[in-house]
Amino acid sequence: MPNHKATLEAIKRTRVARRLLAEKNDPTISCRREFRRELTSQVVEFSLFDAAGSCVARGTALLLDYSPNGANIGHVQFSEGFWPDSDFSVKMKITGGEFQGVQAHGRPLRFATTSASLAIRFDALYVKL
Repeated sequence: MPNHKATLEAIKRTRVARRLLAEKNDPTISCRREFRRELTSQVVEFSLFDAAGSCVARGTALLLDYSPNGANIGHVQFSEGFWPDSDFSVKMKITGGEFQGVQAHGRPLRFATTSASLAIRFDALYVKL
C-alpha cells in the first residue's frame, strides 16, 4: 500500500493537476494545506451577510479547528435567520477562551446544513487590544 505523501506527489504530477492549475489560474490550488489545523473547542458568535452586505442570519457555533487561513465551525445554532440561498460572507467573534475577542471575516468554502458545520477562508483577522 503506498504512503499518503507518495500518493499526493503522484497526483501533483498528473496532467489533470496541471490542467486544473491552468484553468483556474490560482497558485493556491494544491493537494496539501498551506498550514496545519489546530484543534480547539471555543464558542463563537457569527453573522452571515448577503452580497449587498445585509445581515441575513446570526447565531452561535463551536470553533472546531483553525489555521492562519481559515477555520471550521460546527454545532451551528441560529438565533435569527438561516442559511442564505445565494452567495454570502461570514463574520465571527470568539467569545471565550484564550482567543477571546479575536474577530474574523471570510468566505465559506463549504457548508453542510445536515451536520450544521461551515468551513471558512479568512479575508481578514482582527484582534481587540
